[in-house]
Amino acid sequence: MVPSPPRGPIVDPFGRRIRYVRVSVTDRCNFRCVYCMPAAGIDVRPRAEMLTYDEIVRLAGVLAEMGVDKIRLTGGEPTVRRDFVKLVERLSPVPGLRTLTMTTNGWNLAEIARPLRDAGMTRLNVSIDSLRPDRFRTLSRVGELGAVLRGIDTLVDMGWTPFKLNVVMVQGVNDDEAGEFVSRFADVDCEVRFIEWIPFGVEGWRLVPWRDVRARIEERHRLEPLDGADGPAARFAVVGRRARVGRIAALSHQFCSACDRVRVTSDGSLKTCLAYEPRMVSLRDVMRATHDDDALEAAIRAGIAHKPLSHACDEEGEGRFEGAMVRIGG
Repeated sequence: MVPSPPRGPIVDPFGRRIRYVRVSVTDRCNFRCVYCMPAAGIDVRPRAEMLTYDEIVRLAGVLAEMGVDKIRLTGGEPTVRRDFVKLVERLSPVPGLRTLTMTTNGWNLAEIARPLRDAGMTRLNVSIDSLRPDRFRTLSRVGELGAVLRGIDTLVDMGWTPFKLNVVMVQGVNDDEAGEFVSRFADVDCEVRFIEWIPFGVEGWRLVPWRDVRARIEERHRLEPLDGADGPAARFAVVGRRARVGRIAALSHQFCSACDRVRVTSDGSLKTCLAYEPRMVSLRDVMRATHDDDALEAAIRAGIAHKPLSHACDEEGEGRFEGAMVRIGG
């Protein structure tokens, strides 16, 4: 039996227990991905407004005491923040935290992977949206595919597996590469996750429904469902190969009823739903006003009280999500 957390579990108004928090450490990124950042860019927050490393570690400790056992570090791109490995070193020993993971664009993964693992990072998700340099540049605006592939090869050479590859499918841009992705990584101990594009107010892009992605994959490979979901992902074995395939379909296969996560933005705002920004509580302001962790716990619970049941966006993009993904954290 799993022991009760010392501060008591975090439970939202619909009875969902919160065990997983994504913490954005910066809103800065060296890529400009079309589904994440507006074409005009954003006004990045002044450094004084962002959570300090001390504040992130304090927050993680209180969350773990409330039963959160998984933290994902996100951005922007988390590794562009100075001394990021030192933050990982401080977070990895937090009592009660079983999983410390990160989503990265992989730009410097070949250099930073070993220090991250030595610091206590447990798992990685690497974003890679095309295997063709020209398309990769179209989607990332500035990124270099070769650097990301070198980083992934480094993970394989280190034996730091399994890892996850996040592929956002964009209609008319990379939707013909689904089978190619699975073939490229079929013999690697990894999960290739196909993610539906989410409409954060960005015009001119359309999602590719999972049914179409699966059809592309099954032109080359046979998929068999695996028992048990991994968070929002439905998972499939690639018959006869090592890789798995994941489906994250927030619009065509909404999974809100099982949502066990919230996000903390780089300025310390508690965002309880990816789609909406209603009455976000500033945990940063609470931490800067008092050293009382009971007050921080109370602020977290007050924020969770506003977590909605679900989003209301459909496959056609009606009911767009609020905010910009680069500010929220992946």
